[in-house]
Amino acid sequence: IRVKVIFILVDNYMYSTLVVEAVRKHGVRLTTVLTTHHHWDHAGGNEKMVKLMPGLKVYGGDDRVDAITKKVSHGNNLKVGSLNVKCLFTPCHTTGHICYYVTKDDSSEPPAAFTGMTTHR
Repeated sequence: IRVKVIFILVDNYMYSTLVVEAVRKHGVRLTTVLTTHHHWDHAGGNEKMVKLMPGLKVYGGDDRVDAITKKVSHGNNLKVGSLNVKCLFTPCHTTGHICYYVTKDDSSEPPAAFTGMTTHR
């Protein structure tokens, strides 16, 4: 599992600028956005990303997530390339918050958890 950290709030249009830049720099194809919750600083760039990269899948646990293409719920399992993604419903920061637990079969790398914000709303 390879994770590239892209710092948030350096640019209010993070997804449309820094993410596209990172995708091009690393020579990867972006296929999927895992959105933890609907707040603008986590989902606000989804619509622009979908316009910049047609066919992009946007997952989230709440219909309020911008540009959502697939609503997920607790226990759903997704396959993103060679990665296994388990959806964990964590309604604390928002009522539709989802965390993503990511593993890869036969990998020596530890799993990764994408939590968004799990503090009380």
